Amino acid sequence: MMQTKKYPIAFDIGFHDIHALQLGKSRDRFSIQSMFHQKLEKDLTDIKQSSPDLIEALKIIKKQGRFKGNRAVIHIPAHKVFSFPIEFVLNKDETMEEAIIREVEQNLPYPLEEAVIDYPSMTSSIPKKPQKVIIVSVHRSDVEEILMVFKKAGFRPDALDFRPVSSIRLHQYLAQVSDDPSVICYVGREESSVQIFNNDRILAMNKFPWGLDRVIEKLNVNLGFKETTANARDLLKQHGIRVNTSAKTIKAAQPPDDPYDSNIGPVVSRIITPTIEELVFEFHKILGYIRNKEGIHKINDISFYGAASMITGLDHYIQNRMNIPAKTINILDHFDIKPDLSAMVSNDITPFAAALGLAMREISWL
Repeated sequence: MMQTKKYPIAFDIGFHDIHALQLGKSRDRFSIQSMFHQKLEKDLTDIKQSSPDLIEALKIIKKQGRFKGNRAVIHIPAHKVFSFPIEFVLNKDETMEEAIIREVEQNLPYPLEEAVIDYPSMTSSIPKKPQKVIIVSVHRSDVEEILMVFKKAGFRPDALDFRPVSSIRLHQYLAQVSDDPSVICYVGREESSVQIFNNDRILAMNKFPWGLDRVIEKLNVNLGFKETTANARDLLKQHGIRVNTSAKTIKAAQPPDDPYDSNIGPVVSRIITPTIEELVFEFHKILGYIRNKEGIHKINDISFYGAASMITGLDHYIQNRMNIPAKTINILDHFDIKPDLSAMVSNDITPFAAALGLAMREISWL
């Protein structure tokens, strides 16, 4: 009988919910062993204030999730992570770590002694040449609070990680990474992120307050839907955004009396286009940054994850606007999944994408 390699339970903590997932691996193929989604009673803003809610949610996951063991790898909530690039030249007799501390201290929004920092990417060290490093930082009290919450819920935290790093880990498994930079865009409900990287390192990454909820809200307001209904979500999935939405195809761009009229597609597209253009602006910003800082102009492709699949045509629209090949990744083409879990993700597995990338993180002592 073939042995399945053990992996820890991955917890992706968002504003409203927790997605937990555990993998196994036979030969070179991953299989999804267990997965569970648990909503939070209140939106997660301050980790300490939300700790009772988090503990209760984690206990439900532990009881009902059918996970093996109690070892956990955890995404620090994205809104609690501060990331920024630094660039410096090593001073005489200065180590790389000393130089990083020197630069980080000038950029942190809180005292250095209160920070936990990491640098997931840096250029190779060449004497007298500028070193480029991407820094991620978390307030120490938030790290301590997260660890305490998981321990109280009966889990053993083995590692903390960041969503952009997990997104890259997942993408490297799903797609071939070239020497030319690739772009990953993770679309969340309220916050999204973009990372640019190649075979050598992460070139840039940024998160911003834009997501699926903003697009849904735009439709709700313009079409008179109640926020509690699924009408807007259904329209995004059915019609989404179109590359060319001519004003001639829409009667004065006015919503129809019947929201499900046969002409609703162009109307939906016209309504959400300004909101989608906000995402286009974020692409322009980060691409402009690497052009100026790295002298890089050729981008291989753009890959979408997360809630991007809920907006039909988003990849084609961005491809047309940015003139870069773009696609939404079908995750289940590359993972086996237990039959009893298939029903859970029959419509969409993308909400688990970040947890999936985190779950692939190997812990050597497991």
